[in-house]
Amino acid sequence: MEDYTKHEALARENFKRGYNCSQSIMLAFTDVTGMDEDTALRIASPFGGGMGRMREVCGAIS
Repeated sequence: MEDYTKHEALARENFKRGYNCSQSIMLAFTDVTGMDEDTALRIASPFGGGMGRMREVCGAIS
């Protein structure tokens, strides 16, 4: 199993830079998904508030 510590740190930094939670996670894992950064940000954009905008389940899971 791969160590995702690097991805966790990237996701935190992305969030601090102003991306929503879903974008932060998707952007951190572009090296795994093979997706370019622009596409990852666009796909994740509407999921920033989580399911139903309840901020309970991260939109990246959706």
